[in-house]
Amino acid sequence: MSTYDRNTRKRKGTRQVRRKTEDVKGLSITSLLDVLTIILVFLIKNVSMDAVKLDQLPNMQYPTTITTEKLMDNAMVTPVKLYLHEVLMGVDNQFLGTPQDLVENVETRATMEAYLLAEMSQIPEDKWEEACLVVQADAAIPCSFITQIVSVGTSVGYGNVYFATIEDADWLRTYRSASNE
Repeated sequence: MSTYDRNTRKRKGTRQVRRKTEDVKGLSITSLLDVLTIILVFLIKNVSMDAVKLDQLPNMQYPTTITTEKLMDNAMVTPVKLYLHEVLMGVDNQFLGTPQDLVENVETRATMEAYLLAEMSQIPEDKWEEACLVVQADAAIPCSFITQIVSVGTSVGYGNVYFATIEDADWLRTYRSASNE
C-alpha cells in the first residue's frame, strides 16, 4: 500500500473539524458619518449661496432698498398709489384720476406735477437730496403708467424713487407679467 492510500484511509475513519476563522472586527462608521456630515454642510452652504449670488458688473452702482418703517418715518416722502382704476397722491390719498389718464391726459400729468411741486416746496432746500417718491402699484399695472409717474417725479426734483414691494423668495415661479392678463 502506498503512503497516499494510508493517509486517505486514516482520514476516512476520523472526523476532521476545521478551525473557525476569526470574525473580522466591525468597522466603525462614526468617523465616516462625521466626514459625510461636514461635506453635506459645505454643499448646502455653497448651493444656497450660489442661488442668491449675482454677478456685479464692473463700474455699476446698484440701487439700495429700505424698509417701510425707516422710509415712512422720513418727512420727505411722497407716496403715489396706483390701483387698476384710480391713482391716489400723497399721505392724504387725493384722487388724481385713472392710470389711463396718466398716459393720455396732459392735464392729469400737469395736476400731478403741481401737486409734487407743492410737496417739494414744503421740504427744506438743504434736504432735497433726501426727498423721495414712493410708488405703490398693483402687480397688474403696466410699466407705462409707472414710467409716467417716475418721469413727472424726477422732472420736479425727486432724486430718489422707491418702489414698494413684498419680499417673496419664490417670486420667479409665481411671476406673471401685467401684459399677459
